[in-house]
Amino acid sequence: MAELHPYIQFLGGLPQFEIDHRAGTAVEMRTGAVVSKYNGSAPHHAHCLAIVWPGQSSDQPVLVSATKYVPLQVSLAIQLGAPRADLLAASRHIFTEAGEAH
Repeated sequence: MAELHPYIQFLGGLPQFEIDHRAGTAVEMRTGAVVSKYNGSAPHHAHCLAIVWPGQSSDQPVLVSATKYVPLQVSLAIQLGAPRADLLAASRHIFTEAGEAH
């Protein structure tokens, strides 16, 4: 079982995601996209996620900024009925926590 990065753990708590503990990834259940923490060596990779959609080669993930992707998914979770205040409070610290875990 893979250790979960704070971004993946946070996403897994949102209603549209499920965690694949074996792979250490989060699966967005509406689209089947698999989200993992990108572990590049450049400084800007500290907050970078790798996303692979169904039918896409896992060797060529799309790299996205977690500072854009996570808030987008929080907004969607709120639209899906997740408790707004609780979710916003939980999301306030995720970037600091994730930066420390990188």
